[in-house]
Parts: sequence; structure tokens; C-alpha cells
Amino acid sequence: MCGRYLAVSDPEQLAERFEVDEIRTDPQPPRYNVAPSTEVYAILEDEATRRLGTLRWGFVPVWAKQLKGGPQPINARLESVATSKMFAPSFRRKRCLLPADGFYEWQDRGDGRRKQPYHLADPDGAPLAFAGIWSSWRDPQQEDPDPLFSAAIVTTEARGTMAELHHRMPVVLPATLWQDWLTASEDQAPHLLDAVAALPAPTLRATAITDRVNSVRNDGPELLEPGTVD
Repeated sequence: MCGRYLAVSDPEQLAERFEVDEIRTDPQPPRYNVAPSTEVYAILEDEATRRLGTLRWGFVPVWAKQLKGGPQPINARLESVATSKMFAPSFRRKRCLLPADGFYEWQDRGDGRRKQPYHLADPDGAPLAFAGIWSSWRDPQQEDPDPLFSAAIVTTEARGTMAELHHRMPVVLPATLWQDWLTASEDQAPHLLDAVAALPAPTLRATAITDRVNSVRNDGPELLEPGTVD
């Protein structure tokens, strides 16, 4: 799964990395502990224009009757994203890239010991591209409400470095698949599952860190300092 990640690159850096045509968001402060329900950078494409904006992390399905108390999953499983009632419509028509400067995972060490957090990132420090899906929801209890745009990170079975830490991981897309993920038609979308499944394990650097990352109130570069949990 993916429940916490980093977003420290600014819009200009992301625009260069992901070949964005238009920036539609104000810069956000660097965040070393991005948590669900916050606004996160996202890349979408329509009419041959690739845009950088923001989406709320925590997927609100279009059929939700209300926001409070309703389903807001942060992850969508690759194995069922094309068939589930909640995610399938967005998988067919509303896919996005969610840029991240790394993410966190907690290793269950057994024997009653506390879980060990790890920071995972590209070895060269380049932003990662998480496969995402998004939704546009309007509150049916309001008259002429503004839309709420939200997203979920697509996850898959862990491979490579991640397999030693957890059984799930975010789908990290290589540059060769960015365009297809963003623009594949509804008829072409099912083939994306085969393309993603055929990807080799992403190359990630895993660093054991202290448990300061456990609290969402902690946010700063000190979270990346190496350390172990007793």
C-alpha cells in the first residue's frame, strides 16, 4: 500500500521532469510527510495538453451521497481497478500521474517488535510517477456545488526491494508509460493492466529511518535521517 509520501519538488521542477505544458496550481510548501485528505500535485492530460494541478488524496466516488462518513480510499488495487464499482469508471477515463519524491513503508519485524519505517526513493533523487486515478464529485445535498477533485494511488504486489518490506507497493510508472497511462482511450485502457504487469521491479533505494515519521504532525527533512526503531 502507500499511506505516506514526500512532495518536495516545486511545480517548475515537476513541469520539467514530466514535460508539462501548463501549470495550474500555486506552489505548495515542501512536504516530507504527505498524508491522506491533503491536496497533492497531480498530472493530467486532455486535448493533447499535459497539465500540473492538485487533487485531494482520498478518492471520493462520483456516486457518494455525502463526503463525511463516506468511502475515501487512498489506494486502488491494480488487480481490481478495472472491475470494481468504485474505481472502474475512473480507470477507463480519468487516470493521472501523482509525482512523489519518495514514499514511506513500515516493515513488520514480528516477535512483538515495533515496525521499522523505511524511506524509499529513486537512487538518483528523481521524482517518481505513481499511477493514479481521479474523480470529480459534487455534493448532491447542495445547490450548484463546486466539484471536489480527488485521487487514489494504484498499488500492486510488491516486487524487488519492496518485497522485503511489505506485500504491497505503489505502481511506479517509467517515462515510457506516462503518455499511455494519461491518454489511453476507454477501449485501450484494459491493455494498460498488461503493460503495468509486465514492468520490471522499479529500482528503489530503501533507507531505515527513525519513527518520527509515524506522526503526521512531524514534517521536515529530519524525517529522512537514517535510524532504527528499538
